[in-house]
Amino acid sequence: MTDLSGAALLEVSSAAATNTGVALAAAAFIIRWLHARWHRTVAIHVLRDGAHCLRWHTTSYEIHEESWSNPPEPAPVNGADVVVHYHSRQPQQWRLNTPPPAWALGICGVSLVLLGLLMPLLQ
Repeated sequence: MTDLSGAALLEVSSAAATNTGVALAAAAFIIRWLHARWHRTVAIHVLRDGAHCLRWHTTSYEIHEESWSNPPEPAPVNGADVVVHYHSRQPQQWRLNTPPPAWALGICGVSLVLLGLLMPLLQ
């Protein structure tokens, strides 16, 4: 391997790491931006005429109620606390699980960008 091909390989590796890092950091930013309006709260399970509902307070202190079509088996008792994540502008969009974290993508992306920027200095 000549010096020129080693330098070219280092340059290509550096560019690949930097571009991949920028893409991962941008993906982390977009995911965080899309899920920034999700809030975690505690809802009350309401059983009314055999239908399961969840009722919670929004960030604007309004009581919001949504039907719960697929409660777990066995279903919680009437009045039980259930952790809910809901969208602040559209509280009818809710979920029981946590929105996906973006910090792991962000750390990997920033690390790859730094690695890509530092690789030419290793020559």
